[in-house]
Amino acid sequence: MNHRLMVSDPAIRKQLQLAGLRFMCSRAHWLASEARVLGIQLKNDRITSAQVDAKLEEMGALDLVYPELMRGDA
Repeated sequence: MNHRLMVSDPAIRKQLQLAGLRFMCSRAHWLASEARVLGIQLKNDRITSAQVDAKLEEMGALDLVYPELMRGDA
């Protein structure tokens, strides 16, 4: 099964790709900001490791922090 978006007009496809890339960049900036805040809070003992894990799970980022656990290699 092919999951790629099929757009026959190259100009429209390019505009969709540019919009997607802009969204990806904004999401990356948001993720970096959230990670910085969590790191500062954890470093200064304002939150626990368990709270960080819960927040990472909520954000869908556990696999970024613990990739080996998400694959089931542990």
